[in-house]
Amino acid sequence: MWGRKRPKQTYDEMLAEGRATFADLIRMAEESHEAVGQTFGILDGMQRGIEELLGRGDGLPTKSVRAQLAVHERLWDEFLEETSAYEAQRRPWLDGGIETAEFAAMTPSLEYFAEYINTNVPVMERLNELIGDLGDLQVSLVELSAKIAPIRERVHAAMAAAATEIAWTGPAAQGKFALEVRLNTAADRLRELDAGLVEIDPDCSIVDWYRQVETEIADIRDAILRLTF
Repeated sequence: MWGRKRPKQTYDEMLAEGRATFADLIRMAEESHEAVGQTFGILDGMQRGIEELLGRGDGLPTKSVRAQLAVHERLWDEFLEETSAYEAQRRPWLDGGIETAEFAAMTPSLEYFAEYINTNVPVMERLNELIGDLGDLQVSLVELSAKIAPIRERVHAAMAAAATEIAWTGPAAQGKFALEVRLNTAADRLRELDAGLVEIDPDCSIVDWYRQVETEIADIRDAILRLTF
């Protein structure tokens, strides 16, 4: 009948219901934890793939890219700390701990697991954004490597030719030493570019920097010719 009161639960019934609710919450927290861990694994794999492209001396901006990757490494460290805290909260409820738990023991962990699940929602969103960013970065690096390769090859060939040509000039050639200084400076810049130690500049691409070195070497070689003839 309408208005009939629900039979009052006994303490044991309420405790059994509380334990069941708590067990469901722990299961959801575990699923959330595993999902975050799997997503971090994907992120870590993508980061390793990008790392394999760096440090080859082929002109990719190693320094700047590794600075970007450091953000992901900090997130990984935070995840490991959270995992440690999570496992400490989870450990007492393994091996039948829930079946004998009282309300006083469950309450702090219940609050922790509920907050943990809620916190993981924006964490997952952020991780998926980073996975997308890393995917775009990897594609950009592969494309950049293809663009750099031909001009880098030309610059190195021109540098070797210039070094040979300036060595052929006599020691008394006027202006030779100044040209050697310019050539050494261009060589230093070329090594810096090859090693990827340059800072990314939105107004000047790495390909443009290689072209600047190429132009400088061409100017030096023209000047060497003027010394010779």
